[in-house]
Amino acid sequence: MTAPKSNKRGRAALVVVLCLLALCLAAGGTVYGLLSRKVKAIQTGADFDFRYTVTSTASRTPALYGVLEQVGATQGTVSGQYAPGRFQFTLTSQKNGSAFTRVYIDANETLYDAGQLYTYLRGEIVAAAPLAGLVLPNWSMGSYISQTQLASLLGVELSAVEMQDMTNLTLGLGALQKVTPAGALDGYTYYQLPAGETDLTCIVGLPLKELFSGTTPFHILLTIPEHEVRISLSGTVTAAETAVVAPTSRMSDADVDNFVQLRQALEKFAEVLQKAAS
Repeated sequence: MTAPKSNKRGRAALVVVLCLLALCLAAGGTVYGLLSRKVKAIQTGADFDFRYTVTSTASRTPALYGVLEQVGATQGTVSGQYAPGRFQFTLTSQKNGSAFTRVYIDANETLYDAGQLYTYLRGEIVAAAPLAGLVLPNWSMGSYISQTQLASLLGVELSAVEMQDMTNLTLGLGALQKVTPAGALDGYTYYQLPAGETDLTCIVGLPLKELFSGTTPFHILLTIPEHEVRISLSGTVTAAETAVVAPTSRMSDADVDNFVQLRQALEKFAEVLQKAAS
């Protein structure tokens, strides 16, 4: 006996629904697999290149934010490399497109390239007042200042300049939490990264359609309560074999004493130029 047409239509509809469900599950599995491979590749090492904007959340200017303000670099670019538990990157000011310092971070220390920062500031002053080049010497000491030395120099707590919390961020796919942050970009899917026992908040967004690409666009929203700043980064990350090595050219404590004198000389010249300009 032939089945009623209504039953045939019902079975046909059920088959269509099951096929659609299977396709959706397959697509979801594909995206998850691609995301998993992307995450695993980046976990082992990556090159990155971002435009950044830093804003303060404090009533008084935080220490590191104050340094960025001083060199006109609360906006700019950051490029560098990541290896498990280590970062090294160069910061470039949007003001003139020049690199003003480099930073190295691992689980034990944060190092800042004070030599490059001094050379950058000296160049700014000499460009405005060429005779200053006769008085302000070129840099001749170790390049990198430690977090302990910098805290002492700025007269702040060590926590105000160290950035080891960054190494606690993990890109484990199973622990990612999907979120929809303020300022989300169209076409991007956002996940919040686990931050261990720190107060960091790191949200990473990427367009899932770009998972096939070797270089992936990222939008990162980072809040660092310890430094009372929010950072927005937009750029690309490329999985790569990296060798992030701690800098060997470091300032001695005697160098720091000399740096204090150089810093004071820079500040005096900057004050004179500001008064002349006004």
